[in-house]
Amino acid sequence: MRFVSLDALADNYWYSFNDEPIAAGTPLLFPRLSDPSFLLPDESPDALWHLFAASWRGVEHYTSTSGLEWKAEHLVFFRASSPSVCRDGSVYCILFEEHEPSYRKKGERSDSSRIMLSTSSDLALWSSPRKILDSADIPLSSWRKGRRRLFRPQLIHWNGKYRLYFGAGEAGMYDTGRTAPAMLMYAEANYIEGPYAVHEEPVMRPDPESDDMSLAVGSVKVIPCSDGIAAVAAPRFYDKEGKRSSSLLELWRSTDGISFSGREVIHTSPERGWASGYLTSCDIRYKENEETWYCYYSADGCPDPRLPLRRESLGLLLGRKR
Repeated sequence: MRFVSLDALADNYWYSFNDEPIAAGTPLLFPRLSDPSFLLPDESPDALWHLFAASWRGVEHYTSTSGLEWKAEHLVFFRASSPSVCRDGSVYCILFEEHEPSYRKKGERSDSSRIMLSTSSDLALWSSPRKILDSADIPLSSWRKGRRRLFRPQLIHWNGKYRLYFGAGEAGMYDTGRTAPAMLMYAEANYIEGPYAVHEEPVMRPDPESDDMSLAVGSVKVIPCSDGIAAVAAPRFYDKEGKRSSSLLELWRSTDGISFSGREVIHTSPERGWASGYLTSCDIRYKENEETWYCYYSADGCPDPRLPLRRESLGLLLGRKR
């Protein structure tokens, strides 16, 4: 993908491609599909669109000829979540998070959350995953004495090193019980497989005085640009008008990928419908031949007390120059 400038990314208007979720998988089989990560046709080995997302089973793989309707390929990793796919030269890499449910052993609570890395030459066959980061080694992986969790890893090449961004700490919403990444952190390594040195201070953290990040930073997608790093965040905040916890998608800019500023809202949750609950995560890439940004995002609806599960689906935003 060609790197554009921070101003070129910010100078866009965004609109929903459709009021309904994109077609991906079988709704009855996958009532929840989240954390999309995709490759454009010119990035893939077969000139197809490739999308990876998390279902209740694990990381699912989809392909498409148009980027609009998707064909389910196969389950890539069982009991995995938060996939992020990228290309490093001729090799494709996928990062994901895996964790074990809380349990008690000898009277002590045990939580485990790990970021895993796997590689492939064709996006079909993947190497045995290897652990590159563990929540047990990161003190800030626990938020307010909660479970140690790592979320949504993503890898970029920056200033001659591999920089791994990830969410840390599990923040629970006071009214719905839903959780989101509390903070955004990063680690760096000379080699893609590590070892990774974790930067001790978060890049982003909740601010009780903030209008849009008072409860949690949420999932954050980082985008390398020609003159810095952009971030599209899905923070959680208290909606004073709606009197509930809410979310949105907003764009931040940084020259070093550490200090971000220049907040710009690009999408908000509708009052009703499939995305009226929370906007939970996104992935975004620039399709040069169309001069268009594609942003696939996941969202859920407001809870229905008659249903035991909340449905989560994928939507599509398009960004074009103003």
